[in-house]
Amino acid sequence: MTAIDPSERFSFSAFSRHPFFTQVNQWLVERVVRPTKEVIVDLGCGPGAVTRLIVERVGPESGAQVIGVDPSPSALERARTEISARWVRFIEGTAERLSRLVPRADVVLFLNAIHLVPDKAAVLAEIRKVLRLGGRLAFNSTFFTGAYVEGQSAFWRRWVVRAAQHLRAQGIEIKHAETTTARQFLTPDQYRELCEASGFKATTVELLKVEMTRESLADIGRFSLFIEGALPGVPLDVGSEALQVGLNQALAELNLESVPRYWLEVVAEAA
Repeated sequence: MTAIDPSERFSFSAFSRHPFFTQVNQWLVERVVRPTKEVIVDLGCGPGAVTRLIVERVGPESGAQVIGVDPSPSALERARTEISARWVRFIEGTAERLSRLVPRADVVLFLNAIHLVPDKAAVLAEIRKVLRLGGRLAFNSTFFTGAYVEGQSAFWRRWVVRAAQHLRAQGIEIKHAETTTARQFLTPDQYRELCEASGFKATTVELLKVEMTRESLADIGRFSLFIEGALPGVPLDVGSEALQVGLNQALAELNLESVPRYWLEVVAEAA
């Protein structure tokens, strides 16, 4: 049996390998990345899944410069191993310090990570500092207010309830008073307003509906952010196991094999 990298155990990586995850990212890459001589920043690049989509989009003859930024040294090491083009480089750092890490850019992509940021206005201001006038920003998330497709909220509630019941049967209580980054959701309109207040214009907000399979739901149930939001105060290993039990019960009770969910996709222009 292959040993699991401890840094990967509760990471987003397993979930990010499902085909629909590539599709929601590709949708934005195709809208803001052009095969021309531009500077493109992949903020929160992780191990390079989106960086690879960018590299494939621009190609080696475009003269583009691609810069991946992430706070995780191990993720960056994997990205460097996977993507070795001379015109692609990776920098360790956080979104809050972006303007001190990269040169002026034409495009910044911040995919599947803005929900992790406590001060979203500060990060958007940093991105605006980096972008040239008319530069493009793209970000997305499935952790926002409005992610549930109409008529499907009962599944998500039941999933967490069944997981909580499993924990209580073991004498484990959930600390509902705790607040986590995972719970600090914004609506699409709030994201639009935040972009405009941070120096962006012509903001477009789209909702893409994806069908989440049983396997992808199981993987999101092993993700630390989801566990902390659904079962606050519960150790990750215990919460993950409870969510797997709750998932199977909720799907069986509602006779489901998959559940639709929205991805928020935002494109804005630096004013």
